[in-house]
Amino acid sequence: MEKKHLIVKKLNHENLTDVMALQQKIISGLHPDEQHFILHRTQADYLKSLTGASSNMMGVFDNDALVAQTVFAMPQNHENRDMPEFKPNIANEELVLYEAILVDPAYRGSSLMTRMLNYIEQHALDNGRKHSIIQIAADNPASWISALHHGMKITKVDLDPYDKAKVLYLEKQISRQSHSTNNQQSEGKTYSLYLGENIHKRIPALFNKMQYLVQKGYHAIRLDKQTQSLIWQQQENANLALSKNFIFRESAFGL
Repeated sequence: MEKKHLIVKKLNHENLTDVMALQQKIISGLHPDEQHFILHRTQADYLKSLTGASSNMMGVFDNDALVAQTVFAMPQNHENRDMPEFKPNIANEELVLYEAILVDPAYRGSSLMTRMLNYIEQHALDNGRKHSIIQIAADNPASWISALHHGMKITKVDLDPYDKAKVLYLEKQISRQSHSTNNQQSEGKTYSLYLGENIHKRIPALFNKMQYLVQKGYHAIRLDKQTQSLIWQQQENANLALSKNFIFRESAFGL
């Protein structure tokens, strides 16, 4: 399919029909085991974001067709926010939260998620935001790999407190500089975690390994496509050296 006229823009209530249609198209095309990736939002849910002050929506159009959409939030300090379990010490007014990113299957591989995140990030910076966060299902690697490409880091690996799903939490300090500078770090030890040829089959084991790495003070900072590995870096202030115990645990995991 030729895609020449992709445009990113903020959505409003006039786009509600297209938003619902795209959600249904994507859900219908998913395997039943994958449908939990998507929070099935009602028209009322979407309308709150399409007309809200703190919750907003962005979309990508190919000519007049909506082919990707995302909900994002810029909460105020007096409001309750999503993901209160992640980065609770950062003031709401410094945060932008990425949520519900959906891409038409025919447009996957077109970097639309990255395009939307870049657009929202600039909007967030214009509104004084300094930090972005997102929660992604561990068994949705396409999305968390795209977030890594955007310059985000995996800094928490846990079970969702509400539905107990295995999730990754990613974050990024945002600035006017290119997102690529966020991954150019020289401090701290690094570790390469091989993802394997069939990443979906390996998700349960990878989740446990990633959770252990975070507990040891490591953050996932980028994907090495050549080796099919996640590169993790130990934070310099974590004060957690790569001990003999860690080497033993690696062996136990079969790393």
